[in-house]
Amino acid sequence: MKKLNPNQQLATTTTKGHLLILAGAGSGKTRVLIHRMSHLITNEKVPPSSILGLTFTNKAAEEMRARMTKMIPPTEAKKVMLCTFHSFCMKILRKEIHRLGFTQKFSLYDEKDMRRLIVQIAEDLLEGETKLASLEPIISAISYAKGKGLKGAELPKTGQEKEDLFLKQVYEKMGRAMRAYNALDFDSLLTTTVELFETFPDILEKYQEQFRYIMIDEYQDTNPVQYKLASLFAKKYRNLCVVGDDDQSIYGWRGAEIDHILNFPADKVIKLEQNYRSTSRILQAANAVIQNNQ
Repeated sequence: MKKLNPNQQLATTTTKGHLLILAGAGSGKTRVLIHRMSHLITNEKVPPSSILGLTFTNKAAEEMRARMTKMIPPTEAKKVMLCTFHSFCMKILRKEIHRLGFTQKFSLYDEKDMRRLIVQIAEDLLEGETKLASLEPIISAISYAKGKGLKGAELPKTGQEKEDLFLKQVYEKMGRAMRAYNALDFDSLLTTTVELFETFPDILEKYQEQFRYIMIDEYQDTNPVQYKLASLFAKKYRNLCVVGDDDQSIYGWRGAEIDHILNFPADKVIKLEQNYRSTSRILQAANAVIQNNQ
């Protein structure tokens, strides 16, 4: 703890309520998250299995766990749930998805599988009519809609009634086909977990009781479904810590919404503004560019 600057120490020891940590590049946000988890376990005697840390890449999760084992016993660090949104939802669904009519041995379709299915559905719907020049707009629209957690009736309209109806039909038929095949795709891991929690409050409460301290890295890149998951989890005990930088949002193309970090209902906001990675000359150049952001 002595190696942390004052704001890093404050972020580490503020463990209750909704905490927003605004952390620029190179400001030590990963160090803070690791120290925060270790502080909860060592000083506040929180069981490691009650801590959930969500990241966007497996590499980030593995790095955090490796660094945590240098601060607390490896056996304790192993009990902390550190993973991506998708792998966390996979763990839950392997145990609970039977509630929604799937079996626990559901298949996970990759991008090629999904493309093949969409092509098949589109061809069945067209039934000999003029074929589409390309299915890419359909595939992109479906991926975007899943990231937003939209239902068929909520799909954005293009103004072309026939095209809008065709997209809605493909989207809804795809959902029915996936259920018939006992399969999910990467995006459906998240939407199906939200459906599970909203349909069965007892299942949600079970996981709320298990994970009472939730931390999310790169919060500026959460999409509406990830935002919904975090909100559901934190609703009971409200111990939600999110870390991010509103100047670094890069996933708008796949549904991420910067408003999630800009309008986060924080009880406390802590800024990590000291950069440990770059020289002052680089920072001056970066800030000069960022100043022009809307």
